[in-house]
Amino acid sequence: MNSRATVWTAGVIVVSLLLIAASHWGALDPVENAVFTVVSPLQRGLRNATDPVADWLSHLTELNELSDENKALRTENERLRDEVTRLRESEIKLQQMEKLLQVEEAFPDQEFLATNVLAKDPSNLKEVVAIDRGKRDGVREGMVVVTEGHSLVGTVSSVLDGYAWVTLITDPNSAVSAMVQESRAQGVVSGSYSRQLSIEFVAQGAVVKEGDAVITSAIGGHYPAGLVIGKVTAVQSTPQELFKKVSVEPLASLARLETVLVLTSFVPLDLEAP
Repeated sequence: MNSRATVWTAGVIVVSLLLIAASHWGALDPVENAVFTVVSPLQRGLRNATDPVADWLSHLTELNELSDENKALRTENERLRDEVTRLRESEIKLQQMEKLLQVEEAFPDQEFLATNVLAKDPSNLKEVVAIDRGKRDGVREGMVVVTEGHSLVGTVSSVLDGYAWVTLITDPNSAVSAMVQESRAQGVVSGSYSRQLSIEFVAQGAVVKEGDAVITSAIGGHYPAGLVIGKVTAVQSTPQELFKKVSVEPLASLARLETVLVLTSFVPLDLEAP
């Protein structure tokens, strides 16, 4: 067995050497050309058959990469959009606070408490809003509430520990002692179920015209003098009536209230009849 294996191994080595020598001398070129001629079409066919698969796999990889990139971009875009919204809201709040600060500067002898509007009466039968300050913050019934432009919003009508209700000047039960700033004509600004304001008890002889400013008066002791209520929008006068009919547009945007000031230093008076 050993001698046979030795002979076989020696034979393989001799044949290998002869083939190497023959290839070196070019003796095998015809054979190699023949084999290449036969195999080459097969290689091209296999390559042509597999190229679409390779391209599809490459395209699939690119699509997956693009999909992951798009997801990352969408996530970043949403984050940036949220950040822009947050910054814009912060800017709006800052502007609101700056306008309220101007109110405080206009009345340096008064004290104010800034508060946010929480809710509005859902029944729409009353013109009232809830604010996020209450008894523990020093809010009391009858306190006056104002907003930017030192314009009158209403009065605190109900107080609980953590929040309070404010009756707006447009409420049907609201009545504010007022005057026309230009002519000093006196009257009472009243609300209505239509959310409109009017000045009652304006004498026929009083001078009142469209565009005149309407402000609070100190008569009655419920409001400090000089708070802006609005401007006159219409005046009707007939000789048969004792008083003029005067319509007023409020200065405060009562339907869009967000932040207001409670005038905590002003104590309303409850004057008794003589």
